[in-house]
Amino acid sequence: MAIFKTLGHLALRVNDLDASVAFYNKIGFPEMLRLLNDKGAPWIVYHRITDDLYLELFPGGDGETVPPPERTGLMHLCLTVEDIDVAEAELKKVGVELMRPRDSKRGLDGNRGMWIEDPDGRQIEIMEMAPDCIQTKAVHNLRAGGQPQALSLS
Repeated sequence: MAIFKTLGHLALRVNDLDASVAFYNKIGFPEMLRLLNDKGAPWIVYHRITDDLYLELFPGGDGETVPPPERTGLMHLCLTVEDIDVAEAELKKVGVELMRPRDSKRGLDGNRGMWIEDPDGRQIEIMEMAPDCIQTKAVHNLRAGGQPQALSLS
């Protein structure tokens, strides 16, 4: 039995609050609420991902970019899209560049993906999930009472 309903929010410490707010607004997560401290300055800025999932931006970063993905901690965020080609065109339209050119073929998991990064260097994967991808198959297996699987992708 699951104790938790869903992931509620992600909290990110950012270096430049205005740049981060603008970036997350551009990629489709509108600012929805600001909590101000006792001096009237932003303490937390909330962005809506869904009605049940938020992104919290906290100002006051130390000026460093995020550690590389090899370091212990959050490696990346992943956002899913219906159509990766449409998503790529929309990102380009609002001035968000890909980290590297997108590979035209599907990944080992059967999905199509591309990568962007936020103003602090956080990597964001954008993924078009295939109907028959390994993640979907694993979810169906668990729902049917199966055990977690270990698959070799080589």
